[in-house]
Amino acid sequence: MTEGGLKYLKKLVWEVHELQDKAEGLKTRIQNLYRYEEDVLDWDAHMQLSHAGAAMKDAVPCITDALIGLQKAYKVEKELLGK
Repeated sequence: MTEGGLKYLKKLVWEVHELQDKAEGLKTRIQNLYRYEEDVLDWDAHMQLSHAGAAMKDAVPCITDALIGLQKAYKVEKELLGK
């Protein structure tokens, strides 16, 4: 990988790390909305919020896996460039 590609990969790692943090926060906010903060009157709305929270809960490990893969790729490419 070129040095420019390595810089781009590092930027991607940083962006995915930010996404991981944001997804975790959104998961918590969604769950808090239907569990504690609001009196959801419609059962279907409550179920949809519950499903949204579960989907975010599933998304966090996937984002973490992507981050780990990007970090490993960055490390290997950096070593090959001798940096």
